[in-house]
Amino acid sequence: MKVALIGLGTTGRIAAEYFYKEQALALVLCRENSPDAGKDLGEILHRPHMGVAVETTENLEEKLDKFKPDILIDFSSPSFLREHLPTLARCNVNVVTAVTGYTQMDIKRVKVLARKREIGVVIAPNITLGVNVLLVMAQIAAALQSEYDFQVVDENHRNKKDSPSGTAEKIVAAIKRGLEKSKEDDSIPIHSIRAGDITGRHKVLACGKYDQIEITHTAFSRTAYAEGAYKAAQFIYGRKGFYEMKDVYGLGKPSYADERLQTNATAALAGFYA
Repeated sequence: MKVALIGLGTTGRIAAEYFYKEQALALVLCRENSPDAGKDLGEILHRPHMGVAVETTENLEEKLDKFKPDILIDFSSPSFLREHLPTLARCNVNVVTAVTGYTQMDIKRVKVLARKREIGVVIAPNITLGVNVLLVMAQIAAALQSEYDFQVVDENHRNKKDSPSGTAEKIVAAIKRGLEKSKEDDSIPIHSIRAGDITGRHKVLACGKYDQIEITHTAFSRTAYAEGAYKAAQFIYGRKGFYEMKDVYGLGKPSYADERLQTNATAALAGFYA
């Protein structure tokens, strides 16, 4: 598996080191006016020479033909995929994008292009395993506690551009599935905090009249995002179509109404009270 990476921010640099250690990194891309263009990756990461080229996105098709990556990992911004997805498709390069801020129209376009051009795409604003487990737990809590009031707290570093985050919006969607609510006026408040260098923390509050439950995921290190991106790359390698991280982690489309999930929840409760 040969991987190209775009986006050398704080998380992108950690991902670059992670993929390099896994001997999968073949190419790093940067914007056309970036001061990193033409450098060896080691110079940017303050490491010895790594032998990985940093190339601009100018004449992208030519560079993809030269380095022949199987998968591109995107830690940049929504604009990259909006502009370059057709080129990636022409070069048969699958995509894992950990970017947030895509519109519903963006996602629809990705789905159509993935189907027509027969490439594989994973859209993963919620790229860690822990967050995906939280999504399932939030949905189950909502199904079991439909009379409770639900709210979501979304904490991230001060430089994160989107507020609320894509992950917070995913959590709200999971809660609504559990509550069997789909109308826009059935709002679930999101409280976004952007401060310091918070790596990422998401909390679900389920508040009743006499008690409260909290479900929290905290990322201690951005390596969790790099690990998630690597798992997504392994998953999409050789695959076609549109996927999310719930597919990568084998969580499918969790619904409390699903027989398997309902059976597992019932069995867990029965075991607890036995």
